[in-house]
Amino acid sequence: MIKANYFIRTDNNVVIVHVKGAWDLAIAEKFSQEFKKVGRQLNHTPWTQVNNMTHTARVYKDHALKTYQLNRMLDAEKHKDNICHVENSSEGFAWLTKHGFHVTTAKVVA
Repeated sequence: MIKANYFIRTDNNVVIVHVKGAWDLAIAEKFSQEFKKVGRQLNHTPWTQVNNMTHTARVYKDHALKTYQLNRMLDAEKHKDNICHVENSSEGFAWLTKHGFHVTTAKVVA
């Protein structure tokens, strides 16, 4: 089993998250706290619905449970026009760029 892990970084006004493994409640809560902390730092620019997030590029191999969980977390039905699901990061970064979100380092883990 893959050890649960995550990595959060920012690049301009883009939050980049890399997640792997199966999470337990403690890891999920820690991630949530760190993600919100990053969001508060970017609150002055568009990035989350609650904190101005406007677009989400999801990069993962299609998986029903992942899609379900992500949709629940981000109220996907309400924001479906601003969510992109792709299977490689270059497509995700290209989609973000098309919508005005440019990064300096177009890699998930820098």
